[in-house]
Parts: sequence; C-alpha cells; structure tokens
Amino acid sequence: MRIRPGWLQALTRVGYPLLLFILALGLYGYTLAPTITWQHDGYDAGDLIVAAHTLGIPHPTGYPTYMLLGKAFTCLPLGDVAYRMNLMSAVCAALGTVLLYLSARTLLQPLSSASALPLEQRYASLASWCAAGLFATSRVFWSQAVITEVYALNCLFFALLLFLLLQLPRHLATQPLSASGCRRAWRSLALSGWLLGLSLGNHLTTMFTLPLVLFHARLTARHCGWRPTQWLRVLATVALGLSVYLYLPLRAGRQPLLNWGNPSNWRGFLWLVTGGIYRQYVLALPLVYWPERVLAWAILLRQQFGLWGTALGLFGAWQHARRRPQQFGVLALTFAIYSAYAIGYNTTDSYVYLLPAYFVYALWIAQGAFCLLQMLNGVPGWRRQMVLLLSLVLLALPLASLLTNLPLVDLSEDYTAYDYGMQVLQQVPDGSLVVSATDAHSFTLWYFARVVAGRDQLALLDRDLLGYDWYVAGLRQCYPWLELPGDRAGTVSLERLLEANAGAHPIFFTDPDAGLMARYRLQEQGRLYRLQTAAPSP
Repeated sequence: MRIRPGWLQALTRVGYPLLLFILALGLYGYTLAPTITWQHDGYDAGDLIVAAHTLGIPHPTGYPTYMLLGKAFTCLPLGDVAYRMNLMSAVCAALGTVLLYLSARTLLQPLSSASALPLEQRYASLASWCAAGLFATSRVFWSQAVITEVYALNCLFFALLLFLLLQLPRHLATQPLSASGCRRAWRSLALSGWLLGLSLGNHLTTMFTLPLVLFHARLTARHCGWRPTQWLRVLATVALGLSVYLYLPLRAGRQPLLNWGNPSNWRGFLWLVTGGIYRQYVLALPLVYWPERVLAWAILLRQQFGLWGTALGLFGAWQHARRRPQQFGVLALTFAIYSAYAIGYNTTDSYVYLLPAYFVYALWIAQGAFCLLQMLNGVPGWRRQMVLLLSLVLLALPLASLLTNLPLVDLSEDYTAYDYGMQVLQQVPDGSLVVSATDAHSFTLWYFARVVAGRDQLALLDRDLLGYDWYVAGLRQCYPWLELPGDRAGTVSLERLLEANAGAHPIFFTDPDAGLMARYRLQEQGRLYRLQTAAPSP
C-alpha cells in the first residue's frame, strides 16, 4: 500500500508532537518524586498539596487555578496524594515541551512555507526537535517537572499564549484578507485573553506576557480594524479567566482547613492576591549585588542549554532580529522582563522565574539551528556531509543534556521528607503541640497530619505565623482544646502560648532555637526537641 504525501505530512505533524509528549512524560515519570519532597526548592509542596486536596487556600497568592486543577489530579488512583500532584507537574511540563516544538515550527513556517522544498521542512522539524529536546532536559525546567510546584503549569500557560501569537500570521496571511481570517484572528485574541486571566490565577508573573498579548491585539486590530464589539468580547474573556479568583472568597466563607489571609473580606483578599507576605522581596536586591546576579544569570543560561545550545540561541536571536524585527522585539522584551524580575527578586530560589525566558531562548535555538542548516546546504562541495554532521550534532545535543542532568534532577528514590514526616508522627502522641519554624517542616507536617494520617488531635503551629490574626483564628477553629491567649490584635505570642499549655499538653519543637534553649529546658528526642518545663532556666 502506497502512502500519499498528504497523509505522510499529516502523520508527521501529529506523530512528532505525540512522540515528543510520550518521551517527555516518560522521562519525567521515570525521575518523578515518589511522594512529597524538599528537593529542587520544593518546600511549599505540603502547603499546596493539602490545600488542593481539601480545596483550601494556600500561601499567597492563593493560586486558585492551580488548586482547581490540582484537586482533579488528587482524585487519580495513583500513588499517594503527593505523587499525584507531582504527576500534574510532569504532565504540564510534557505539554509545554510539545508546545515549544509546535511554536518553533510555527516560527520557522514563513521560512519553510507550503511552497518550500521538503528538505527545508525536514530542517525545520529537526531544528524544532533539537530546541524542544534541549528545553525538556534543561536542569531548571526538568527539576520543576518532577515536584509539586506552580512553575510547570505557569510555563504551560506561557507556552499557550506564545503559540497563539506565533499562529497569528497564518490567520492574516491571505491577500486580500478574508473575513474568515479575521474571525480566526479575533477568536485567537479572545482565547489569549481568557488564558491570560486564567493563568494569572496560577501565578502573577504571567502579567509579564502582556507585551505578547498587546502585540497580538495590535496586529489583529491593524489588519482587521478596530471593532468595539470584538474588543468587548476580548475584555469579557479576560474577565472570565480572572473569575477563577472567586474561588478564594467562596472557599474562605466555608472556613477550610487551610485559609491563608482569610480572603472572605476585601482586606484579606487583597493581602492574599497581591502576595502581601512576599512583596518585600520584589526587586529588592541591593544594587551592589546586581553584577553578581547578572553573572549568575549568564552562567545559568549556559547551564540550561550547554555551550553549543547557547551559541545556537545567540545566532538564532540575531537571525530572528534580521528577518522579523517586530516579532523579535516583543520576544526580546518579554525575555528581558522575566530576566530582570528574576535577577532583582531578593531570594535564593528566584531562578525559577526564568523558565519563560528559557522558553523564548529555546525558540531562538531552533531559529539558529534552522538557519545554520540552510547555510550549510548552500555550500558547494561537501554540503551533504556537513549537513549530515550538523544533523547528528543537533540530535546529540538533547541526549547529552539528558545524560548530564539526569543524576542532578532524578528524585525517583527520594524519601527524605517522607521519612521525616512519618518519624515525627510516630513519635508524637495525640494532644501534643508541635511548633515549627521553617516552611519545609511546617508544610510537610501539615501534609502528613491532615492528608496521610488524619491526626486532628495533633496541633501544628508555625511560629512565624502566630503574628497574623487570620492564622490564630484558624487555630482556634481547628484546635478548640488548645489554649491560645491572644492580645487585642488577635495574635498570640509564643511565650504566652507555651506558658498556657505546658502543663496540659506535650510540646515539641521541630528546630533548635538558641533563644528558646537559653530560656527553656529543651531535650532532643528523635527528630524533635521536647519542652521539659515552661519555667525559664536558672
């Protein structure tokens, strides 16, 4: 049976992305954390898992989109609840890899249109495959694909928005422009608006995609005219996407187990969705440290794609600027905004904000690889051998990246956080207080006490949150048997809490504290420190 060229092309269009998804998901599944983990700066996992499982409200900004999707994954009959949430990251990352491949093919489409030679079509597929493979196996992206965090989903939303923008020239390609082309363009813009609103419900840094959406809107309006009804529809889709934030006050009114900020009122809602507890870190890096951070940014970029991948990206960016300067400009601006935000964010884990910038750079890698293949094909003499050699190199680059990063990101045997949580639960009897001072310990114990074991009679207190009235109010609801002597502001001091409960309940601390150990008698027991007396030591 002879396969027609049209069927072969369709098989290629569907087969390559499907194969890439299977390979990426298989890789992430193989290296996936089997349960809750602290690796790859995934300390927030316990908070996110408990909130998704109970439809609660996690730390700012509340992440309503992530909560609703996470709840669906927690219902899967696979592993424990933490594994299911890790799996959600793997699926989102694999889909993001496929969208990178499709976006790269679309980016190269004007250079390899339907009238182009089949050889150029193969070059575009090879270059896109190389870029997608390098991105899929890059260290930061891979690390976020195997843990519970919001960044794999954030990258997926970014990939969707960018893919819609790159598809737009195809809708507007006919001359004269057809009515059906304009309808597709407006629908694409409306879909972008909805995705923008919905993605803001996952992570607020998606606002940095605004240049992409505005450029999308500008092209549509310039070719199809300024139509008020269409603009109203676009704004309505943005509002529809943002409506996911209604989840926060609606769930807060039900007093869920986790209720950060208690957004049932405007004060709590604004504090939560604007990241009140984290605003102090935004662009707060002292200027004296910026040169060091910029150097670290450059080293990280090279680390993600290797020397040859980084060189291809620089070459591709130059070629993109020459061939499509406006499109390059908006992508470069997006790349710069994400990079500046990550550099200026004054925490040690701000590198995860660079993932969308790496996505853009991977597109430039595809552009560079494609242009280099074209250039070598035009060289007389040994062009076939040179093109074949470069093709083998492009196929080998993702494999080299995989082998390099596999031992650095593989969490398939990581049970450190799991062992800690199980040991603490076995050690602590019901009716006890466990006071924690780090996110890793607090959130992990929340997961084990509430999701794994259902220990409602075990009071878990985060020392740093006792100064928030909404947190103390939640403690009163969860632990009515606990004495919580509050002040006029509704907060509780750790000293008064210890004095009120030391005689009635065993009290444990997860972390050694020099100040506490100087004032109270603490005895190390297993993974914890037990309070022996509430009276200050002589």
